[in-house]
Amino acid sequence: MSAGATEAAALGDWLNAAWDRHADAPREITDELQRRAATLPDDADGAMAVRLAEHVLLAHLDDAPALQRLLAALPAGTALDAAAARARWGLAVLAGEGAPPVLPDAARWGALQNVVLALLQRGQLGAARECLLADEAAAAASEDAAARRAYAATANNVAVDLRLGPRGDAARDALMLDAAALARRAWERAGTWMHVERADYQLAMCHAVLGQGAPARAAARACLAACEREGADAAERFFAHECNVHAERAAGDAVAATVHRERMVALLAQIEDPGLRDWCAGTLVKT
Repeated sequence: MSAGATEAAALGDWLNAAWDRHADAPREITDELQRRAATLPDDADGAMAVRLAEHVLLAHLDDAPALQRLLAALPAGTALDAAAARARWGLAVLAGEGAPPVLPDAARWGALQNVVLALLQRGQLGAARECLLADEAAAAASEDAAARRAYAATANNVAVDLRLGPRGDAARDALMLDAAALARRAWERAGTWMHVERADYQLAMCHAVLGQGAPARAAARACLAACEREGADAAERFFAHECNVHAERAAGDAVAATVHRERMVALLAQIEDPGLRDWCAGTLVKT
């Protein structure tokens, strides 16, 4: 293997590991990205490194100056320039400095997630809501399948972030539910049955974390019904039963929750992939 190929493989491996742990070590990850910035390759891995920097520095750290420094250090290149343009769009929106640069819809709606999460860090819930919801009609009407998927994924990821975050703020909770419902509608227009089924999972989990048993049950049952209708594999059904456990607990039915958890135990034994099985086992312990 040539030196260039070895370096590319090393960057790819590092990126995979960095995505896995970026939420736990955001500053460490971005410091390393800053060190690598000037030598990033003009390829898919280089562009992914820039997108990782955009995500961590905006969505996790809300550190626009650090992202600007990293972008300024990048070499020129087709893939790198496109990734940098997406990051600069996010910076411009957050700075509120007139009209942001024009981006293709897929890139813009992909970057929207980081803008919304940065606004949430600033406590600007109204602006976050407006940014997230404003383009629903445009995304639904888009002829670009990648753009529709990007918008749906952004809505889903905002819902996940809010679900895993602190409770006790009614406005944040309302936005979480709106984002999850938006993702469900968007995936109907952008994805497969599995995307919609997973959106039902997310919607069920969001309602359940607020103790809203009836809507949590409705979404969880839709999730499981889709898995059964489509002949989903053991792992997919495992997570469908997981959201039913949480929904039934939110509804106050401990017996039904236990039945669904027992199904999770049975399905765990059927999952062949070791990494996926370990992930599911960790989920089971927390359920």
